[in-house]
Amino acid sequence: MVYGVALGPGDPELLTIKALRILQESDVIFYPGSTFKGVQKSFVYPLLEYHNLKDKDLRGFYLEMSDNRSQSKRVYETTAFEIQKLAAKGKKVAIVCEGDLSLYASFTYIMEHLQELNVPISLIPGINSFSLGAAKHQIPLSLLNDKIAIVPRVKTIEEITTYFNSVDTLVLMKVKTSWKLFYDQLKAQSWQFYYCERLGTPQEYITTNLQEISEREIPYFSLLIIKNNKTDD
Repeated sequence: MVYGVALGPGDPELLTIKALRILQESDVIFYPGSTFKGVQKSFVYPLLEYHNLKDKDLRGFYLEMSDNRSQSKRVYETTAFEIQKLAAKGKKVAIVCEGDLSLYASFTYIMEHLQELNVPISLIPGINSFSLGAAKHQIPLSLLNDKIAIVPRVKTIEEITTYFNSVDTLVLMKVKTSWKLFYDQLKAQSWQFYYCERLGTPQEYITTNLQEISEREIPYFSLLIIKNNKTDD
């Protein structure tokens, strides 16, 4: 059997009991990583180490940090074929990802290949980063009839303003690439801001003061929750 297993946003204790059981029972665990300038890194590998899984058959698939998706597509396809062969031999295989399986997860691309190959797969969902961010800031993402939008790579203040015509809370994901483009305009607004980076890790940093991060190098694992200060009737 093949399992997709979400590991949560970074805190090694924020994965489900079922997820941990599946990983402990698995023969082979595939984990994602990135390659940048020849250096390989994996955000999730330390989570596997934390749970004493490093003696398992761990196999990393590394994606180049680039807008060119050709290398990633090859990796997804090759990994899916490798998993198919292992499953055909009766191996129990887990494919892990950070956060949740259904939200910007590279796992989805592998799953699509496995489905095309008619490989049975079961999914174990996990906690996403903005849920942890709201918990860290001790705020609700929504109340009563509040509407939420989750948006990646926003590039202009106008785009944010447009979303606030129809939603009450905006979660900006993948802010690293576009932060500086609208920072000055953003901090001039009367909205409430809840910034988070590297949630659940020893490098975790959160703040509600945008001025504090004016010169900060924004990492890939960062997000911004914005509330438009609308009061309930």
